[in-house]
Amino acid sequence: MPAIRDKDDNLQAPELRHYRPADFEQLWELDQQCFPPQIAYSRQELAYYLRSKNAICHIACLNQQIVGFIVGHNDRRGFGHIVTLDVDPSQRRSRIGTTLMDALEQDFRSAGCKSIFLEVAVNNRAALAFYKKHGYAVSKTLGRYYPGELDGLLMGKRIAD
Repeated sequence: MPAIRDKDDNLQAPELRHYRPADFEQLWELDQQCFPPQIAYSRQELAYYLRSKNAICHIACLNQQIVGFIVGHNDRRGFGHIVTLDVDPSQRRSRIGTTLMDALEQDFRSAGCKSIFLEVAVNNRAALAFYKKHGYAVSKTLGRYYPGELDGLLMGKRIAD
């Protein structure tokens, strides 16, 4: 699906909404498109993250089609965890990821979180650049974090003093 543009050739802003159980299959299919098979979540894993009592999931839609989603968990100890950020490959670089990230970060602030963390594969250059652009910094290397002995990076960002 190509990026949606208005009559003046501007990128159309996605509609954001919260997750509904009927969205599950579409989210799982999108996750499979966004990540290599050894990193993409199984149905059981994704369902687990979405069912958590502290789960927050925003969905981005264009023309009522799901084009991205973000899942996070807030913790009463004052931090938020970004579980996954998925954007349809044909919609990348159209600010959908930024829109989703901004919505989740606002939810974390409202919940009293002081910092946010996430994990990313060391070889996911596009994601690393995206997160750095949004103020996240590498905290440490997570040895053999992903299947196939692929290292991960723990990244974080303070959102309150």
